[in-house]
This record gives sequence, C-alpha cells and structure tokens, in this order.
Amino acid sequence: MDPMLATIIEKVSNTRGEAFFNSITLALHDAIHADYTFVATLDKEQYCSNTLALVADGALVDNISYSLADTPCANAADDSVCCYRTNVAASFPNDKLLKDMQIEGYLGTPLHDLKGEVMGIIVALYRRPIEDESRVLELFKLFSGRIEAELDRLSHERLLEKANQQLESKVAERTAHLDKVISELKDAQKRLVESEKMAAMGNLVAGLAHEVNTPLGVAITSHSVLSEQRDALRSHYQSGELSTEELDEYLETTDSALMLLDVNLHRAVELVESFKRTAADQHCADKELINLAQYYRQVLLALKPLLKSVQAKASIHIPEDWNLTTIPGVHSQTLTNLLSNSVMHGFDAGGDNQIEITGERLADGNYCIHYRDNGKGLSPEARKHIFEPFFTTARAKGGIGLGMNIVFNLVNQQLGGKIILPVSDRGFALDMVFPELGES
Repeated sequence: MDPMLATIIEKVSNTRGEAFFNSITLALHDAIHADYTFVATLDKEQYCSNTLALVADGALVDNISYSLADTPCANAADDSVCCYRTNVAASFPNDKLLKDMQIEGYLGTPLHDLKGEVMGIIVALYRRPIEDESRVLELFKLFSGRIEAELDRLSHERLLEKANQQLESKVAERTAHLDKVISELKDAQKRLVESEKMAAMGNLVAGLAHEVNTPLGVAITSHSVLSEQRDALRSHYQSGELSTEELDEYLETTDSALMLLDVNLHRAVELVESFKRTAADQHCADKELINLAQYYRQVLLALKPLLKSVQAKASIHIPEDWNLTTIPGVHSQTLTNLLSNSVMHGFDAGGDNQIEITGERLADGNYCIHYRDNGKGLSPEARKHIFEPFFTTARAKGGIGLGMNIVFNLVNQQLGGKIILPVSDRGFALDMVFPELGES
C-alpha cells in the first residue's frame, strides 16, 4: 500500500484545477484496477452530475453530464457510501448507461464542502465483480479530503472571478455614469459661462444705448435747428427781404450746429466702434500685437456706461510703449468682469467710487496689471472662495458666481499667467501677471 500511495501522491503533487483532477483520477484508476473511474460535481437544481475527469480503460476521455435519477450515484449524492460488488445493473434497471457499459460492480463515495454538504462524488465502475471493495473505499476516503479541498478552492475561485466580473461591470457602469455626469456638468458650466458673458454683454448694450442716445439727441436737435434756420433763410431770400445781419446770424448758427453735429456724431461712432471691438474680442482667442494702454482705454470707453450706473471713475496708468503679442479678448473679458465685480459688489451709488489700473514690468520680464478699487473689499470668507465657480455674495442681485472664476481661468489657461490677491486695507485689489505670448 505504501508504494502505491507514494506513487499517487507523486503524480498529483504540484497540480491544480483540471490537471489535478485528471492526475488523481488516473492515479486512482490505476491503483484500484477499475474499468471506469471519475470525479464529478453535483447540480442539485438540475439533479444531475457533471464529470470533472473521466478515465475509461486507463485513458482520459471527454467529460459527460448525466441525470442522477434511478442511478446508484443518487445514493452517493444523498451522502451515502454506495457499493454494489456485483449485479448493479439489476438493482437499477432504469439506468441505461450501466447496461450499455456492461457494468457489474459499482462503488461511489460523496465529497463534502466546508459546510459538510455533498458537492460531488468519486465513482469506480467495473465490468466484473469488485474483489476488494474495502481497499477501493479506503483509497477513496484517503484522497477525498484533497479532492474536496481542490473543489472548494475552485468553487471559491469561480465565486471570486464572478465577484470580480460583477465589480468590473459595476465599476465600468459607475465610470460611464460619472463620465456622463461630468460631461453634463461641463456642458452646464459652459452654458452658464456663456450666460454670464451674455449677461455682461447685455449690461454693456443697455449702457451703450443710454450713452449713445446723448450725442444722437444733440445731433438731432442740431439738425432741427439747422432745418428751421434754412427754412427762414429761404423764405427771406425768396421774398427779397434777406438782410446782411440775418445772413450773418444764419452762418453763425450753422457753424455752431455743424460743430455740435461733428463732435457728437464722432462721439457716437467712437462709442459704437469701441463696443463692437470689445464685444468681438471677448469671443475671440486669437493672438494679436497690440498697444496695451490704448487697448485698455478703448475697452474702458465701452464700459463707461457700466461705471456711470454707480458714478464710478476709472483711471489707467499703463506705459505707452507696451506693445506686445497677447490675446486681446482675454484682457477685454477680464477687465469687463473686474469692473462688473466692483460695480456689483464693491460700490454704492453716489459715493466717491474710484478704480485704478496700473501696469508694471516685473524683473522676470513678465507684465503685471494692478487692479485696485476703493470699495467695500473682501471678507475673509469671500477671499477664501472668490475664484470658486458659483460662489457669490450677490445672489439676490442676480449674480451666479462665475465672473471671477472666468477671470482666473482666462489668465491661467489662455495667458499662461497667474492671479494674485494682495492684502488690501480698503477696497478690492488684484494683480494679474502674464508673459508675452509667441506669435500665432
């Protein structure tokens, strides 16, 4: 017995899974001199057995599935050692497989899982009567523990694989859901940013309309005066009553009216052109060589109506020789948002509201725009969250909290610069540092 055990152990050592079941079934088959030997698992729901390794006449053959009904294997599946030394086919007349295989002797033992429940069977089939069933049974019992351990391991491995697949499926599902949510949030934020830009543009349009009405009103009045004077002059001329004094008076009035027309119509054109450039630049990310001081004054001209709503004044102190390649639209949008921020959050109507915009060239070659107002300034809480999207202290006034977030992103991402919030005793202070950009 000892050499036989050593041989079996040697054959199954260092094997796992399918290789183990093939090896142990072949080794037991040789040891017990059976005609058929197999290890099978049980499917209790289908009431059938599925072989993991099947040896016929000393060789591995294809695995099979078969019903347990009316078979001796049903007894083993019910947790009983089942042994028929001879004439097993007569005891199970409905088991056609026994007849077809001409089986005379049968021995089957159950295999248990960790909970003690039957999960499989080991079976030996003989075409002749079994001579030493105790020896076969002893070998089956001796190696059943190792077979049970491998079956348990495979079962847990399958459960783990199934759990991993379910986890991967859930992770993929959650990832897809998160990707969709993130995409929707980005789209929503993009729409809100555009809404914020359009709201700022709406304020500019309203202010521009009010601002342009003044020179146009003067121009219309001047035109009316000119028409009246022309009609009077024509009447006196046609009647032959035109005097030198009347002609001089007409010429003097015409000169004054034409001068007013010229000044105010040019003023209206300047306002409209400034607004058009500012509006167009805010939606353009193209690089351009500009004079920064002149450009800022042009943007400020378009924003003057916004400042007039709170009687605020803005002054620009940027070196006149700052000609640099940059993105004008970023500066236009940034200045618009900063001025809107001061008007909405910092100033009260009727006060001495001042804004100062100063340019400084830093030692590292970068440019810096210092923005200062003398308004209410920032609270510690607002200072901590000012650049966060949707943070606002003016929700009741219609603010959605994207203005300063837009400023931060424009300067950092498009200009490749940075935003600094200096500590200010009074009012709001912000420094915008940026390099000159290469040519397009």
